[in-house]
Amino acid sequence: PAVSPAVSPSVSPAVSPAVSPAVPPRHMDSVLDILDALESPARGGSPGTAAALGRALGVCSTPGCRAVLGEPPGPPERPPALTAGQWQLLTELLRHDPAAPELGAVLAPDGSTVALGPLLAGIEAGLRSGGFGRPLPTLDPPADPLLAVTITEALGTSFLLAQGGDHNATALGPGGCWDDVENPRNYTLRGPSSPVPDAVAIGAMDGAVLGARLARGPLPVAELLRGYYGTRNGSGGGRPPSSYRRRSFGALARQGRLEKEVAAVLELLRTLSPTSELLRDVGTQEVAAVAQRAAREFSEGYVECPAIVPRCLWGARPYRGTPAPLQPPLGSVFLHHTLEPSRPCLTFGACARAMRDMQRFHQDTRGWDDIGY
Repeated sequence: PAVSPAVSPSVSPAVSPAVSPAVPPRHMDSVLDILDALESPARGGSPGTAAALGRALGVCSTPGCRAVLGEPPGPPERPPALTAGQWQLLTELLRHDPAAPELGAVLAPDGSTVALGPLLAGIEAGLRSGGFGRPLPTLDPPADPLLAVTITEALGTSFLLAQGGDHNATALGPGGCWDDVENPRNYTLRGPSSPVPDAVAIGAMDGAVLGARLARGPLPVAELLRGYYGTRNGSGGGRPPSSYRRRSFGALARQGRLEKEVAAVLELLRTLSPTSELLRDVGTQEVAAVAQRAAREFSEGYVECPAIVPRCLWGARPYRGTPAPLQPPLGSVFLHHTLEPSRPCLTFGACARAMRDMQRFHQDTRGWDDIGY
């Protein structure tokens, strides 16, 4: 007769390990895939689905934003249209953490890093201004609702806190770098964070610009964002509109208007809890001074100055040797540019590769300490 093999009591039966969901990279293309799924009419979606879901996950958690958009809905369950990995990415990006605002950022095709929170808040405000969903309330004291939920509340509170606390505290910035621009997973700030790091400032400008577009009439958010940011693979149509966000935002909110709206939202926050305590001993003249400084520094840093891509973002090698700081005044300055004519790069990935190729040529073939441009 057949005899069953002996089984040692010390051997446990094999257990299949839990399979982690495949989480997409933190790239705007991943967000567009999520929006496509959420807005699909065949699955019961609409242009407002993503914004409502974002607020349920933590977007718009500040007093001023809630005064404009209302209290958020209850904690959501994963929509059937999303995979487990997409849902994990979305919740990681949208759950508000004031101590780590960089966690809510994605890399856009133009090379900018965009915080999704203010972007989606601006989109919801724009949709509702355009007649999609519940109308926005009339604020008292009056303030522009679109600018309030994207940038002016953040600016006002950041500069107010910086003024009232440590004099070395910064109210804007810094930027940061991704671990891998081809497969972005982790974003690290280049210094101590303010309440408005670069990613939040960029997301706020984009939210204001796109919200103003939606106020003229609703359209699918995925379609709007795809047209604004382009895609990772680019197109033959030149640079995407997001490359011109500074000019677009400047046309929407010049420094004078921005100053007025920062002051207005601070007066609104004076009537709300818990920010009323923050403003209890702050007079009207001090509010005006904070608003003036906030509007001036934001406009100078994010509207008037061009965007600068740091070395870590395009993947530069280290400088060879020890760089010697320039000693002003300089007798002359040479503007150095590429020699060989070529087709311009139209995507961030292509431009970053071109920079790395030039640096490699200059260091390895020319023997220079660094890229010559």
